Amino acid sequence: MTLLPMTPAQAVGLPGLLGSSTKAQPEAQEPLGQSLDEVIKSLENDQQRSKLLADLKKLRDATKKAQPAAEEGVLGLIGGTLATFEKQFSGADSPLTRWTEELDQARDELTALLLPASEWLPIIFAFAMILMVWSLLAAALIWISHRVRTRFGLTEELPQHPKALDMLRFALRKIGPWMVALVITVYMSYALPSSLGKSLAMVLAYALVVGTCFSAICVIAFSLLDGPHRHRALYILRHQAFRPLWLIGSFAAFGEALNDPRLIAGLGSHLAHTAATAANVLAAISTGLFILRFRRPIAHLIRNQPLSRRLTRRALSDTIEILGTFWYVPALVLVGVSLFATFISAGDTSTALRQSLICTVLLVLSMVINGLVRRHALKPQRGVKRHALYSERLKNFFYTLVHLLVWLAFIELGLRVWGMSLITFTEGEGHEVSVKLFSLAGTLIFAWLIWILSDTAVHLALTRSRKGLANTRAQTMMPLIRNVLFVAIFIIALIVALANMGMNVTPLLAGAGVIGLAIGFGAQSLVADLITGLFIIIEDSLAIDDYVDVGGHLGTVEGLTIRTVRLRDIDGIVHTIPFSEIKSIKNYSREFGYAIFRVAVPSDMDIDSAIKLMREVGQKMRTDPLQRRNIWSPLEIQGVESFESGNAILRARFKTAPIKQWEVSRAFNLSLKRHLDEAGLDLATPRMSVQVVTATGEAQKE
Repeated sequence: MTLLPMTPAQAVGLPGLLGSSTKAQPEAQEPLGQSLDEVIKSLENDQQRSKLLADLKKLRDATKKAQPAAEEGVLGLIGGTLATFEKQFSGADSPLTRWTEELDQARDELTALLLPASEWLPIIFAFAMILMVWSLLAAALIWISHRVRTRFGLTEELPQHPKALDMLRFALRKIGPWMVALVITVYMSYALPSSLGKSLAMVLAYALVVGTCFSAICVIAFSLLDGPHRHRALYILRHQAFRPLWLIGSFAAFGEALNDPRLIAGLGSHLAHTAATAANVLAAISTGLFILRFRRPIAHLIRNQPLSRRLTRRALSDTIEILGTFWYVPALVLVGVSLFATFISAGDTSTALRQSLICTVLLVLSMVINGLVRRHALKPQRGVKRHALYSERLKNFFYTLVHLLVWLAFIELGLRVWGMSLITFTEGEGHEVSVKLFSLAGTLIFAWLIWILSDTAVHLALTRSRKGLANTRAQTMMPLIRNVLFVAIFIIALIVALANMGMNVTPLLAGAGVIGLAIGFGAQSLVADLITGLFIIIEDSLAIDDYVDVGGHLGTVEGLTIRTVRLRDIDGIVHTIPFSEIKSIKNYSREFGYAIFRVAVPSDMDIDSAIKLMREVGQKMRTDPLQRRNIWSPLEIQGVESFESGNAILRARFKTAPIKQWEVSRAFNLSLKRHLDEAGLDLATPRMSVQVVTATGEAQKE
């Protein structure tokens, strides 16, 4: 056996040498004879012959593995996969065989634990004593808490719209007595000697307390989803889901606690593992039953979104509708996969079932935290309303970042449960990738913040009017400006992100500059119209339904586009004027107007009587039901403005509502004429004094 690997040439030529020994060289006969003697001795010995046969088989297998595998088609791949599964689920390494061996070893360890009746009595006594003390203490604390609630008139269940204090009180009522009783029992148990019964009792008490805590947290998480049309579903979950959740949490905690080294040392590794697996399986089955039983109330909670979200975010609402309808399918698949993984990983104490349950608990905690954050975000703000829109949008922005941080923490903790970590990845092999991803995320978040601030500024600039009311200019220009801002911020953020990712963005910047110059030179008038119109509308110089004088055209604004204004004058003619041609704007429709009167007083009429008559007419106008809403001030007599044809011109005015000054002027003139007619007076009309000289030299004046 030693010579065969060392002399491959001689071993390969052995049949030829045996058939024609006379042709061999004389110098090779002596080593060949020694080799033959060694081979004969190996074949004569049974052990050496068996060893030689085994080595030859290993050599054959190694030769087969070294050969390149033949290419297989789709059917060959399917067949190979099925053969691999068949090999995995059959033979000595199959899960069924391993579970059989595990159960046999657990039965042997259980048999070894069977002690005489005299030795079992202290174990049973310690087990019963600890559970009895814990139960009595918990019952006493529950009675005390009931008396306190009765004394102060506190409700036992959560109200329909619970506050943070109500949730804390509910959690303390459900968890507090059992937790305090467990702590006291742990300190009192030090007086008892260490035994298997004591350990099992403490583990059982711990599992029941954890189950209570888990069910209370889940009920609080459901309560955070309160809203319109969800009251019935919440009522069902609050009053019927506590005990099923308690069973799930208790089984999961019991299975986790059985992996304690002290219990493993007392029960045996195989027995403890079998019991822990059974508890985890019961937890998974209880979870599946809970999903099937409460699939409709939970779907009702998921699907019923606020009306504002359904109207503004239709794609998100449709996605949530689908998730709410079929949420239980992936949940049941997760339970099934966990059970299947538990069966496959026979003998492995860190089963996928326990890891899945821990991830479920982390998910519930993340939902609770996000619900509390959302509840706090929906509280009404108290403060100055001047910057209310800014503060509201910035508050939503920061609360969204908090939600993202909570989910990132959940992902990190969930990965740690499965033996992985994002932090470890960023500090090790993925350092370069993580730095680029963080820079990308920071760029996107900063661009999002800039977009919020700029969009809010544009919204306030376009919707704020003199009276604080929304203006129709916002409907015209806001979509255009928002789209331009969004595209600009997106392009800048994209270029910065690509630069942070290590890409050369110089060609992109050069190309963007060339395109911008080409557009600027090729469409100068269009750009001038857009920019001028943008500033006119942002400055609120005119709006739809305003009566304005623009470029020599007087009329009512009927429409605004991104580059023109459309007027209709008093004759019904429509004028379309580009913004770049507008040099000045006279707007008669802003805030208020003045109805100005110029009344010619006859020379033979007392000026004070004319002023008194005008005041009477003005007072009557202010009491007129048709005109009093349009007149905002008493008649203001400004005095004698000038003299025309020997008559004094009195000037007066009313402060009126916008665009109502001409209507008030016409009504005042009509009323003044009627008063003069009733008084037998005549308004001063233009008079001309003519002097005629006759032939006799006499002058006659007319």
